[in-house]
Amino acid sequence: RIASLAPSGRSHFGSSARSVWVCFPTSSPFFGPAARAGSGCDQRPCGTVRALWPFWGPSGGPTAARGGLLTWIRTTLSLLAAGGGDCTSVGTDDVSGGMDVGPGSPMPNGSVSKVPATGVESGHKTAPVSPSSRPVPSAIASTPEPMLNPLEEYRKVDHLMLQPLVEGGTYYLVNRRWYIEWKQWVGHPDMQSPKMRAMGDPCSPDLLTMEASLSTAGADSVMSPPKRNRTHSWTKDRPGPIDNSELLEGGSSALKKTMQENSDYCIVPEDAWSMLSKWYGGGPTIRRRAIKVPSGSVQLELHGINLTVYKSSDMDTDSPATFNESKCTLVKAAKQSICASLGLDPEKVRVWDFFDKKRTVNLESHLDETLESCRIDDQPVLLEERNADGTWPYDPKDEPAKASTSFTGFGSSSGGNLSDAPPLRGVVGLQNLGNTCFMNSSLQCLSNVPALREFFLSDKYSESLNTNAYKTEGKLAKSYAELMKQMWAGDSSKVAPRDFKWQIGQFAEQFSGYGQQDSMELFEYVVDGLKEDTNRVQKKPYLEAKEAEGRDDKVASAEAFESYRMRNDSEIDDIFVGLYKSVVKCPETETCGRISVTFDPFLSGKIPLTSSEAQTLTTFSVTVVCARSTKQRPDPLLQVTVKLNKEQSVQELIAAVVADVPGLRQQCCILVEVHDKKLYKFFEDTNGLDSIRADDFLLLCEVEDENSAKWQDKGYSSIYDDEATKSESSTCGVVIYHRKKCEYRSDLYGLPMLMSVPKQATCRELYKLVLRKTQECVLEGADMPAWKLVRVRKYSENYEGTAIDPESDDPVGLSEGHEYMGLDWDPEATLPPRLPAEVDSHRSRNGEPERHLTDLLRMFVEEEKLGADNEWYCSKCKELKQAYKQLQFHHLPPVLVLQLKRFQYTRWSRERLSTPIRFPMEGLDMSPYCTSSSLADCSDADKRTYDLVGVSKHLGGMGGGHYIAFCRSSLDGDWYEFDDSWAKKVSAQDVEEDRVGAYVLFYLRRDQRPESFGKPPAPAAATL
Repeated sequence: RIASLAPSGRSHFGSSARSVWVCFPTSSPFFGPAARAGSGCDQRPCGTVRALWPFWGPSGGPTAARGGLLTWIRTTLSLLAAGGGDCTSVGTDDVSGGMDVGPGSPMPNGSVSKVPATGVESGHKTAPVSPSSRPVPSAIASTPEPMLNPLEEYRKVDHLMLQPLVEGGTYYLVNRRWYIEWKQWVGHPDMQSPKMRAMGDPCSPDLLTMEASLSTAGADSVMSPPKRNRTHSWTKDRPGPIDNSELLEGGSSALKKTMQENSDYCIVPEDAWSMLSKWYGGGPTIRRRAIKVPSGSVQLELHGINLTVYKSSDMDTDSPATFNESKCTLVKAAKQSICASLGLDPEKVRVWDFFDKKRTVNLESHLDETLESCRIDDQPVLLEERNADGTWPYDPKDEPAKASTSFTGFGSSSGGNLSDAPPLRGVVGLQNLGNTCFMNSSLQCLSNVPALREFFLSDKYSESLNTNAYKTEGKLAKSYAELMKQMWAGDSSKVAPRDFKWQIGQFAEQFSGYGQQDSMELFEYVVDGLKEDTNRVQKKPYLEAKEAEGRDDKVASAEAFESYRMRNDSEIDDIFVGLYKSVVKCPETETCGRISVTFDPFLSGKIPLTSSEAQTLTTFSVTVVCARSTKQRPDPLLQVTVKLNKEQSVQELIAAVVADVPGLRQQCCILVEVHDKKLYKFFEDTNGLDSIRADDFLLLCEVEDENSAKWQDKGYSSIYDDEATKSESSTCGVVIYHRKKCEYRSDLYGLPMLMSVPKQATCRELYKLVLRKTQECVLEGADMPAWKLVRVRKYSENYEGTAIDPESDDPVGLSEGHEYMGLDWDPEATLPPRLPAEVDSHRSRNGEPERHLTDLLRMFVEEEKLGADNEWYCSKCKELKQAYKQLQFHHLPPVLVLQLKRFQYTRWSRERLSTPIRFPMEGLDMSPYCTSSSLADCSDADKRTYDLVGVSKHLGGMGGGHYIAFCRSSLDGDWYEFDDSWAKKVSAQDVEEDRVGAYVLFYLRRDQRPESFGKPPAPAAATL
């Protein structure tokens, strides 16, 4: 029973400490002089033990204080129960006063509440004593915060994660893999496939509620709270310590520039981080501040600005000082801070923008501006120190001229020496400013579109400059024109697009940082922005989209195009915008028969690499470890590739793998994910396949006992798992890591082994089982070097563990659930080939067949049935329908941009398709993919034929790729490769050779073909 007694005239939960009365029966081991002497508590007659409650009332009032008291009582009871006591009642008292919080609680006058407490005599009384007679038990005073159950962790953290970012607030980054594992542990709804999970929320009333148990169910429920059933979508292990090391650059505290939110890390508020770090430990701590960006939204400043500081008195140094500043820091504040650190007088120093180790802008006239507004990024700055005679080392006459742009004063910078001229005008590199290869690739392709380039080089764009454009206000067009002039000046081999990058970041927040982005997204944003900045329509009329409604295609398309031009009228639209004919048919042909025909503008064609049906399929590469070898499969280690629908379950994935492996028993198979050679996650049969990411390393292990394949959790099974769900197996699951000691740590090698071991096995028997498993799966018949087994934690490379004696006949002591062990190899031994130091964690597609662009275009214009998640509203049926839809090209623009949709996204995963695509270099005939009406209206074949002028290529996989560009110059007709700062001439064969990397194709219509391209090949000779 519980009671809080507060002094008269004060709140019930004031600032004074309280003692807790724990009542036991007289037969309890806690009763008597021996117990009193050992416990350090003030023990009263009738088995009452009292200990101080070290809690001071929070601002949350009685409710919050009561929650803190309940948490503390759980810890106290766990300590007392460790001695074998049978607790039947709990109470608290203060110096004076009182408030009941439970049945059977002592009242201020020493009487007892008339509501009896279970297991306590209603006549029992307790009397207050003076504070001096209340010694604090040492064990309780030093107790750390107790380990909470998953439900309590969920309740404390989840609502904090839903709060929006607050400007100036402090936040922390957590490795996404660890955070996902924690969400799985607490049973977060997001971690359960919507088609597979059980109904209900972790916080539903039917689940464990400690407060209700303590306040209404009596004393018995304190020691035995209501059971809580797990759902099968949870992982079976409590997460290990937080591990943020892979978010940081090796050996430093700097965050990797390639890290992306919700892909590599999650943002955690300060209060949530405090709890998670206290419960789990680990690190390193990655602390960041939220700032307001120019658009008004609040973002986390992930990287800040790394400044490399040179002094004019020591220009030849090999180790200049480095400083990290917020991009919102004023130049004045940064100067003072740096000077103070270097022991310089700010009054005797001038600070320069020293980008590319060249003095570009004197920042003394910008001291009250932020580093960001001065275009200062990760770069060098120069501190020019005044000479002893009061002069400056650099004569003002030698100061660099301001950038030619009149609206900023901070233009793009040319790179290289002026004498380092490019091989040809326009063949210049673009400096990588920090993961900006995606931007450089798109800019190079746009730079080599003749009509677009000349529009900005000739300043014709200024005639229609729209300073009222939403967000961009004409600034993007000005910045792009300045960049084109620098790229085509012919006086430098590379250019740093600093101002252009800064302008984009001002208007499109996704491009403001230094994370890797998509070159196609950059292209679409830039072209859309240039369209608006040069739009002749200043005030756009409101127009409703109209359907053809049986009218001739020529009439309906002309009306649609005219409507579009009434709102969008620019040279950019003339170059890039075309029209689709869209036909949507209601599937109820007999009762409805509605057909909707519209003509819709497009800026680019997004071409799928697979059919809509095939897009729902995913290729899974699974490493299979059989329980033992057989004649049918002498090698127990196999690699199996299967294709399944993303809506299917893990059970169906296992079944598909079993069908490919003779003799493999499905009921004995366990599917796990391995990350960094550690077992990261157990998959349940009911998990959806959409929970598996493209780069997950899947390991399917066959164990001997099918019951142990359930591998029940042991961490909280006695409290949270229903008795009926406990494993009836006589074996226990064991995960074995291969380890080898190197200096002061043990490194992991190869893949972990999973096996079932009898619960009553002796140490000697365990060694025999592990030896046989290792010989079959790892040694391949070779002799076993010296080794030993140790019991370890889940994440165990730095944990010595408890050694297991190979000669002992004592039981190992395996319990419910699964355990982790380390197989420690002799440090001097040569490990077998099957224990590599590195394990490939990426799935391979095992040679996908090559496809032709013409095949993809043919598939693109075919009629398809819409999916259930993309239904069409039929105005006649008055409901959503899975209609039939067909797209065809009707109006073809001078520049046709085709995106090969290599990147597929689900709510759980991102995947890059590595399908080789063969594309025409010249003579792409679009006639087969156009409407018949458009072909009849235009007999000029040149207006339907295209030649390739640029390719944006993506090399690598998701998150770790690199963008380059191949472009054909309109000056000499040759092909050039652009890889950031580098540019070189290549052959047409080099361009089409890499068919896996081709991502965005830029085609120039034949009637726009430059003379330098030469005479086009005859149609029969058009090359693929």
